[in-house]
Amino acid sequence: MEDEFNYQAVPYGYTHCFNTHCPKGEKCLHHLVAMHSTNQYPTLSVVNPNCIPEDANSCPSFHPIRKIRVAWGIKHLLDNVPHKDADSLKRMMLNHFGRGVYYRFYRKEKFIAPEQQEYIQRIFRQKGITDQPIFDSYTEEFEW
Repeated sequence: MEDEFNYQAVPYGYTHCFNTHCPKGEKCLHHLVAMHSTNQYPTLSVVNPNCIPEDANSCPSFHPIRKIRVAWGIKHLLDNVPHKDADSLKRMMLNHFGRGVYYRFYRKEKFIAPEQQEYIQRIFRQKGITDQPIFDSYTEEFEW
């Protein structure tokens, strides 16, 4: 998993943990981020070493390393949907996500999280469309 790590994908302000003695460090996203930090940023958000508990099992900063399958792009999402349903589905997505987010999905500037994919699948089913929505592409991303 470390071979694939892209430090540029770390959200701004994400907390780094430099505790090298933590027994849960290999499974913690905060520690993984710290181990891949670069000199690009002179200041970082870090876990205060004075606040690290004696018992690492009770660390409030622990965040397990997990990846989620995200979708990118909705340019062809409605291609195989009847026109009357396509217009209605687009309107429903615009109302739910907002115009800005909808077009960021469209231009692949923002990924479509699993919950958002489920919403789109749900409105497809409401319209009687049994085919799964097909997005432009899929990737595995860290769950921040």
